[in-house]
Amino acid sequence: MNPSRFHSVLLEEESCKGCTICVTTCPVQAIRVRDGKACILQERCIDCGECIRRCPNQAKKARSDNFTEFQRNLPREDFFQYRVALPAPSLYGQVPSKYTIKEIHEALLSMGFNYVFPVAAATPGITAATRFILDSRESLRLGNPVISASCPTIIKFISIRFPTLLKNISPVIAPAELAAKLAVRKIEDTEGRKIPREKIGLYFISPCPGKITETLSPMSGNKPIVDGVFSMKDIHLQLLSALKKNAAGGAEKTETSGERESGQTRIFQDEIAWGRAGGEAEAAVSGKRYSRISVDGLIQCEKILESVEDGKLENIDFLELTACPGGCTGGVLAVENPAIAEYTIRSRESEMESTPEDLGDTQFHSEKPVRKEEIEPRPALLLDTNFQKAAAMMEEMEEIHSQLPGLDCGCCGAPNCMALAEDIVRGTAKKTDCIIILKEQYKELLENGRGKE
Repeated sequence: MNPSRFHSVLLEEESCKGCTICVTTCPVQAIRVRDGKACILQERCIDCGECIRRCPNQAKKARSDNFTEFQRNLPREDFFQYRVALPAPSLYGQVPSKYTIKEIHEALLSMGFNYVFPVAAATPGITAATRFILDSRESLRLGNPVISASCPTIIKFISIRFPTLLKNISPVIAPAELAAKLAVRKIEDTEGRKIPREKIGLYFISPCPGKITETLSPMSGNKPIVDGVFSMKDIHLQLLSALKKNAAGGAEKTETSGERESGQTRIFQDEIAWGRAGGEAEAAVSGKRYSRISVDGLIQCEKILESVEDGKLENIDFLELTACPGGCTGGVLAVENPAIAEYTIRSRESEMESTPEDLGDTQFHSEKPVRKEEIEPRPALLLDTNFQKAAAMMEEMEEIHSQLPGLDCGCCGAPNCMALAEDIVRGTAKKTDCIIILKEQYKELLENGRGKE
């Protein structure tokens, strides 16, 4: 599966009304309306999910597994015998802080999982890898500042919009990928025996489409290790119901999880902080040894990347960028208000212990969570590989743009007049797609017809 061609944002044409709201609000201009229906330009899509957030007709969906179908399959003998939930750190901000993390895990167990291995428990390994990378920047030939690789949407955005900054991206794998590897290695049956991989089903609980894409098609180049992905939205009501039921003492006894039995997946303050903006940078770049900046929201991330490209941030060591406002707490597939979710996570942090110093080093040396594959640029904005032809096309674009009304209304099905000019040059649109030009031509046709009379 080619990571650059796989996407988790899908369009349901029967629900699309062709309203162009998604067209004008897509941050990377990856949507057009043609023949009354939206279409996603796959080469430009970065799986940010903004169209899912904005669409009033719910015509945009995230590719994820059906949780109801998962629960329906639980009695089957050919289904995974050991089902492992891999909740993203942001999940702990989705339910009120009156419920403890242990109670959240207990609720997941009562929903059909046998084990819970939090993605947060894998973050110390990523933190240790990041510190190693910062210490080894020169030998690794990384640019400055080093950019976090934890938000796959940002990485895709850089590969399209800022390809010269690909050398700045930290060469580490995604936390969910490391969590899956650690889960397979650590989970044992009730008698302490290692469980064969084919009997283990790994299910990531995701806050956004970007992480779904990364989980099912890792940019590390590795084969996907996770067997399924559930949206936080899809499990939220059942999770709340299970929490209330368990709190009332109505939960049935479930198989004892590795987490409750041995404490091997206990999570700490620095780890849960990854669920909010700034948490990764705070964990990885502690003290005054390195300087750091954390930015959330794609618009602000674009501005800071422009500053990096202009060489204005060479004094900064580490840059944490998250596409969603508020970080993963503001993910498109999250449910709770991002501000409330962040408050909840911070409240939980205040009651937790700091991560033991040796935990990250142990994960780092045992699993080596460093990405070997280089991330390649995606030439989605390239007009042509031939420089002279591309220059001629650019001149043509400018000429066409000067003839357009400049209203940027989106009625043509493109996000703005310059995008329409580009589409015309590429041969996927025509001038009369602009309703102003079409109206003028129709008016001229009527006047000429009257003149002949």
